[in-house]
Amino acid sequence: MNTRVGLAAVLLLGIWLMASRQAEIESHVEISPETAIAGEVGTWTVGIRVGDGGIETGGALRVQMPDAWHSGPRNSATPLQASDPKRAQYVTAKTSRDGVVLKTTVEDERAGLLVKHSKESLDGRFERYVMVVRVEVVSGSLRADDVVEVIYGDVESGSPGFTAGDVVLSRTPVMVAIDRSGEGTFESVEHDATVAIAPGPVSEIQLHAPSQAVSEKDFELLISLLDRHANVAREAAAIELEVVTGEAELPKAVSVPEGAGHLRFRVTPTATGVLRIRASFKALGLEATSNPVDVSHREPERRLYWGDLHSHTHYSWDGVGTDAFGYARDTSGLDFYAMTDHSRVVSGRGPQGLHEGVWGEYTAETEAHHEPGRFVTLHAYECSFGRPFGHHNVFFRGAPGALKNPETSKLPELWEALDAGDALTIPHHTGKFPGGIDFSIHDPERRRNFEIYSGHGLSEVYDPEHPLAFEQSDFTSPSKSLRDSTFAHDVWRQGLKLSTIAASDDHRSKPGQPHYGLTGVWAEELTREGIFQALYDRRTYGTTGSKIVLEVTLNGTPMGGVAKIGEQALVSVRVLGTDVIERVEVLRWRPDEERFSVAHTFEPMRMALVATWRDEQPVPGAIYFVRVSQVNEVRGLPVMAWSSPIWTE
Repeated sequence: MNTRVGLAAVLLLGIWLMASRQAEIESHVEISPETAIAGEVGTWTVGIRVGDGGIETGGALRVQMPDAWHSGPRNSATPLQASDPKRAQYVTAKTSRDGVVLKTTVEDERAGLLVKHSKESLDGRFERYVMVVRVEVVSGSLRADDVVEVIYGDVESGSPGFTAGDVVLSRTPVMVAIDRSGEGTFESVEHDATVAIAPGPVSEIQLHAPSQAVSEKDFELLISLLDRHANVAREAAAIELEVVTGEAELPKAVSVPEGAGHLRFRVTPTATGVLRIRASFKALGLEATSNPVDVSHREPERRLYWGDLHSHTHYSWDGVGTDAFGYARDTSGLDFYAMTDHSRVVSGRGPQGLHEGVWGEYTAETEAHHEPGRFVTLHAYECSFGRPFGHHNVFFRGAPGALKNPETSKLPELWEALDAGDALTIPHHTGKFPGGIDFSIHDPERRRNFEIYSGHGLSEVYDPEHPLAFEQSDFTSPSKSLRDSTFAHDVWRQGLKLSTIAASDDHRSKPGQPHYGLTGVWAEELTREGIFQALYDRRTYGTTGSKIVLEVTLNGTPMGGVAKIGEQALVSVRVLGTDVIERVEVLRWRPDEERFSVAHTFEPMRMALVATWRDEQPVPGAIYFVRVSQVNEVRGLPVMAWSSPIWTE
């Protein structure tokens, strides 16, 4: 045999054996089961084969499930804990190697709901939903083919298990890193294992219609299916339809295909009046009635459009979810939507939230979903200043403008960077935090609206006992209303002409749901220009999330405007409720009074009201607005609407 050939063969054999050995002992990750149902309680195991080099005493594993895996109640992260094996959300670790002792901890573990606390992710982010499990080898050592099992929801010692996240999640990798020597240097493990969260069964149906229509001209009706966590449900559904009030031609039944989550179909109103349609999913005993459709003989001069102007996604440090635009359009049936993720960069700690590195991607997503005439998306973001400026959402008339963050700028500097007339800023949850908002710092061209309600609670007037007060909200951690002049009544009495809006402040990519705030705008067209101009002109009002039609005028001047008064002030009100209307209150403030008071109350106890009230002794400088309350709650919360004020001179 040729010696050179023989040596080459031996060398190749050695290389093959080494490669084979390496392939046999490379690190490997598996997850079982690979899918959870949103909000389901169970046990999930991440199995990690240690791989070449093993792990010595003092070494450790770090494991991190996707952020959405920990999305839980009260708009917060569900706390993961390794301290008490009898409590929920218990995580522990085991190994196949006898004689090896492991210690399992949750990094920066805290009791209670983790509402506004950020932790460092394995990929360098600092975000609310990050939960990192550390498994340390206390004694002994692990070999290459040993397996460590990290068990989420270990029930052996009495824990009821782990509650999976309540947000639908596509297949996403778990992150794993290993420190083999105990020197504190962790290396990421490459693998194919992923976990997903699927929606639960249908528990609610919704029916969304335009607020206005023309007789004999068809329009589109939207049916959407939701699970108990307001995720898009994917079951097939046979829906029966009927007209409740008004007259219309529509199918007697429609079918939502499996996997679709929603269905659109055409309806033709055949008479003027108020049209309401009921949908029934009789197999599950579910019903829904559409919002009222105001049917007239001709096209109105202005149309009422609905949108959510304050909502977060995974781009925010405290948000999760990725399809807010699709949800707004196809589940909540909105006409317009603004994704308002937090702009935030923290030096020395890596990015938190929206920053220049993703601004192009972020604005491109907004642009990709923009469909004038059908679904309008506004370029927007949130800039959350501390005292004395407060949190503000920023909106652009057309193309996106300056991105500012609260760490490196102040509110006046933000205003200076925004072109007057082409950008607006809207303050929110002013009655809660940050305390000490100074509304004497004001720009009347760039701040023309006020968020009176969101999931956080009500910023109308200081009233901790109100069922929508911050103290009563289950949206986030228990909160207190500020004893400060930062509520809508205070701001209006200070002379600021700000119209009302309401928005969800949702952090789960589920904007526009019927209990966390919606904005109605009276606009000339469903375009960015039309929606923005309506905001600028203060032709807006807010509701708790139900699409209540509300029209208010004072001596013919619509809400958001300035009316001239003489010997009388005639307030005209028209309300089309989504349910029985309990009260419609006309509130008034005069310059010589300390507070707003209820000047007149209508108690219709029906689903519509058209009425007038005459103030026989009006005073120039007085302010009027209307507050609507319905009889029945939605998702455990009162249903209300607040008109914009009408100022007088």
